Amino acid sequence: MAQDAPAGLARPPQQARSRAALQRLLASAEQVLTNEGLEDFTIARVAEQAGVSVGGVYRRFASKEQLIEAVKQALVERLEEAVAEALDTAEPSLRGVVQAFAAALSETLNDGGRVIPVILAGGHAMQNPEQGLRAATSLQQRFVDAAAPHQDQIRHPDPVVALSIAFRSVMSTGAHRAASAPFWPDGLTWHQWAHEIADMITAYLTAERRTTSSAK
Repeated sequence: MAQDAPAGLARPPQQARSRAALQRLLASAEQVLTNEGLEDFTIARVAEQAGVSVGGVYRRFASKEQLIEAVKQALVERLEEAVAEALDTAEPSLRGVVQAFAAALSETLNDGGRVIPVILAGGHAMQNPEQGLRAATSLQQRFVDAAAPHQDQIRHPDPVVALSIAFRSVMSTGAHRAASAPFWPDGLTWHQWAHEIADMITAYLTAERRTTSSAK
């Protein structure tokens, strides 16, 4: 049975050389987006950057919009791989899980996050939101599963809710930092940011909470 092509691709790569060429093309597209912005992003500029013909790009992508979508999807896939590897080798503690997740996100954004503000500035939402939702749900489940053995360290009355808030806080804070960094720098490296966020989220998860006699 034939497999469906990945999102944004005209046809799936079948050989190692073809996959390498695709990665080189996506890296070139990301570089053009980052350095020149959406207004000057063209198939011709990507082809020039990659050292291939314009026709070579069109053999893989039907339009520049498809190519931009593939760049976004590649970033998501890199994040999924980084998170999976980090959580598999995380220090066996709640702090270790949070730190591993924050570090994986920060490393991915450090490598490719410069393209995020460019895409957001152009109003390019993901063409396949269901695919983005599946990726976010999968990442959250990995995080929750990794933290599950350490739930006794969580002081929130509902650990599942607390872990969901923790996951979403790290993800949204990282995305915001990547998008705002060009005009609102915070003076931190991504490595430092990961440690600060991990400390903050761990404090939230492990903080003792007051009990109230009645809800207001």
